[in-house]
Amino acid sequence: MDIKEFAREFIENVNMSVEMTGADYDQELATSILEYMEDNGEVNAPQICSFQKTRTRITAYDYNDEAESLDLFYLIKADTLLGKINNSKVQQGFNYLMAFYREAMNGQLFKNTEVAPSDEIVEVAKLVQSTKGQIDQLRIYVITDGLTDPAAVPAAVESEDEDYVIEFNVWDIQRVYQQHNIRAGKEKVEIDFPTTYNTELQCLKMSEQNLFVDAYLAIIPGITLAKIYKQYQQVLLEKNVRTFLQFKGKVNKEIRKTLRTAPDMFFSYNNGISTTASEIETKEIDGVLYITRLYDWQIVNGGQTTASIAASLTDKDVDLSKVYVPMKISVIRDAEHDDEIIRSISTSANSQTAIKNSDFSANDPYLVELEKFSRTEWVPNGNNKPVCKWYFERTRGQYLDQLAQLSGFNEKSFKIEYPKKQKITKTDIAKYETVWKQRPYDVCRGAEKNYQMFVSDIKREKPTISALYFKNVIAKGILFNTIDGIVKSKNLGGYKANMNAYLMAAISFLSGGNLDLTYIWENQSVQGEVIKKVERLVPMVWEHLTSSANGGNQSSNVGEWTKKPDCWNKLKLKLGELEKFSEDLMQPDTNDDGSYLNETQQSRIQEACDIEPNYWFGLANWAKTRNLLTPIERKAAFNFGTMKSRNKNIASLKQAVFALKIVEKAKELGYTED
Repeated sequence: MDIKEFAREFIENVNMSVEMTGADYDQELATSILEYMEDNGEVNAPQICSFQKTRTRITAYDYNDEAESLDLFYLIKADTLLGKINNSKVQQGFNYLMAFYREAMNGQLFKNTEVAPSDEIVEVAKLVQSTKGQIDQLRIYVITDGLTDPAAVPAAVESEDEDYVIEFNVWDIQRVYQQHNIRAGKEKVEIDFPTTYNTELQCLKMSEQNLFVDAYLAIIPGITLAKIYKQYQQVLLEKNVRTFLQFKGKVNKEIRKTLRTAPDMFFSYNNGISTTASEIETKEIDGVLYITRLYDWQIVNGGQTTASIAASLTDKDVDLSKVYVPMKISVIRDAEHDDEIIRSISTSANSQTAIKNSDFSANDPYLVELEKFSRTEWVPNGNNKPVCKWYFERTRGQYLDQLAQLSGFNEKSFKIEYPKKQKITKTDIAKYETVWKQRPYDVCRGAEKNYQMFVSDIKREKPTISALYFKNVIAKGILFNTIDGIVKSKNLGGYKANMNAYLMAAISFLSGGNLDLTYIWENQSVQGEVIKKVERLVPMVWEHLTSSANGGNQSSNVGEWTKKPDCWNKLKLKLGELEKFSEDLMQPDTNDDGSYLNETQQSRIQEACDIEPNYWFGLANWAKTRNLLTPIERKAAFNFGTMKSRNKNIASLKQAVFALKIVEKAKELGYTED
């Protein structure tokens, strides 16, 4: 599709999302553009935060403490499809954002403006103030669904105190369209070194013949590598096993130190990068071989080095003209097995940062199994022919990637089968599961940090992934989205994400983590009684999160307060005084396929539950003294007695059947209760 068709479809999707979710159009438009920027890897995790007064405006922000950068975004809407945004409007957008930054930093943002202390913009202003002396770059972005003139973007400048660099950027519909084409595979990473970068790479070709790979060694100028990465960003690292960890950790800080203090020694100190390509063009001059073009170029090892150098493009303390990087290029001749070969190269090549198992989390069996059920489980709709499913995005950008490969009827069919509003990601699932385990404070620490903890939980707990497990995850997502809608309707002024996490944890607490999730899946909606409970909980949770009733000063920084386990523990004390959910809202027992237990199955569970603890203890002792039953059965009998003595019932049909078989076997062997 051309850019006009893309723009029309892009706006149609925004309108569809607004219609389905009731979201604000401007925020949905900004979110859609930011989604492509995240997919590109240029930004980390922007948050929508609309605020405006006469000369000061902002649409979203993104603070990445690991990269030591603060990003501010302002949306300009085009008047027509592919409408031109004139240069003065772009400059005005930059001015709005710079005014926001200065006023927030100087404590003047709310002068002559009525803003409630609990409004989220207050928290954003405090965040901006907290970045003083902590950032190397302030990145100012104008985002728009129109077209802009590249000449409207001024060059980067140093701040007045020379503490950081101010970088100006524009993401217009042309840039979004380019990212779409990269995702669709229509715009490959094809590097023309002499034409685009005014250089040719002297190289050595490995003379040994290999049926699968042609290998080359070369040296690439640091400034060339940085410019290539700036253009293609994350796409350049698509087949790398991990993404850039910014300047986090000793190794990346050492890379930055070398770039600043000894750029001419970078070649000697650094192990370089390993790359792959599908094709290569070379030329020979006076017996010396030079690389002129690379097709489908990918950095499979050395993403840390590459992105670190690119991040230094605007660093006034780095002279990239002195930086050179060793580079290995493997040109894959065996296209049929290229993914397997690239993965082997990636895991075997020398690297500055050891690859951990967690780096391969996208290929973890847990996520692979969830993806499998996502592609097979139809959403119930009361008809014999369900029409849609929930799309689990196992790898970032997977939904956009798959959609971009389609056109015409196939594209429309895909959108019907997998509506955008029914897309969930790894970090979404981590959020739902962590909140349901009543750890809202971990969720409030941010999506990435929470996901890291979630991966550790999964590796430790090793849950069995079934159709029922997948349906329960989706049900939790529906519950979370319902809570989000309720909170949004209250117009509280901020902290929606924090409220969502704590409200859902409260529902888990009041239901003992046993809410009827099967009902939510089958109806794709939440029980009316649960919705009413959320409505009643909103004022109490809001008061708890934003007031100083706990004797501390958490109201001065709600974001930090909600990250503390103590915040949840104190809320639980208040929740403990409320009425719990009734039994009819609890999850009934189900079979492995998610179907409800029939009357016979339920009666078997009840029969096992009716056995008194003394009976179990007597049976276990009788079997042990006579060396009857198996050790497992004797231990189980004792455990059943312990459960009953603690007022805990047998919860599953499988457990009940096992218990009754032990009783039946003991009776056959002569056991009678005295």
